[in-house]
Amino acid sequence: MPGRFRNRALVLTVLLALIMSGCLFASPSVTPSMTASASQQASAGPSGTVAPPSATGIPTPGLDQVPTFTAGTTVATNASGLRVRSGPGTSAGVITLLPTGSRLVVELGPVRASGHGWYLVRDADPDDPTFEEGWAAAGFMPNPWLVPATFDLPFNPIVAGFGLVGSGEFGPVHLEDANYTVRWVASPLTGSGCNFSVDFAPGAGAAVRAVRSPIGSSPVPGNLYGQFFAEHPELIGDLFVSVTSDCSWALTFVRSEPIGG
Repeated sequence: MPGRFRNRALVLTVLLALIMSGCLFASPSVTPSMTASASQQASAGPSGTVAPPSATGIPTPGLDQVPTFTAGTTVATNASGLRVRSGPGTSAGVITLLPTGSRLVVELGPVRASGHGWYLVRDADPDDPTFEEGWAAAGFMPNPWLVPATFDLPFNPIVAGFGLVGSGEFGPVHLEDANYTVRWVASPLTGSGCNFSVDFAPGAGAAVRAVRSPIGSSPVPGNLYGQFFAEHPELIGDLFVSVTSDCSWALTFVRSEPIGG
């Protein structure tokens, strides 16, 4: 009888060891879709910030969480390796990568493309890397890639700017003379495209047709130069902006030179 108990005890010991080894060496599976989601966001934003795969996942932020900056606002990068692109969207070419704390001036935006909110920004930092202007994704609150910053500018040419999804009325915008350029960009919300129309109206008088542009499957930029205002002197002074559109769009008035030369 004692021998039987010893044999049973030995068998139980072996089985217990096998069970314990299974707990120690088994590995949990990782959801494959999370890797794709992380790399998609990283392609728009800072280089080298790909999040590790997670079994639970983090919901993609909505575009209502994109930080909003007025045209002419000074901002700084809040992440290292932020991509500056030649256009709004992850398919546009990369101009440069910016370190944390780079100083920028917002020229135009935000406009929605590739699941992000994009701003046209101008380089206002004396340090490298240097560039003239380009498009940067702003990221999402509460940890955006662009944040407000305060620093002096010798001349800020941005007079006024507006951005919206859909139609709207804005103004007045005061023009001293004809030395202004209107920069705009419109981006479709769906693959079927959209339409973008702009009229300017003086404080009193008939509206002037300014922009009529059908937009295809990609963002489209455009400009109205000083010659337009020279041909419409009734717009010098206070004017009002009327936009009729089903796009995501932004529009900015830029002064060509300081007032007085």
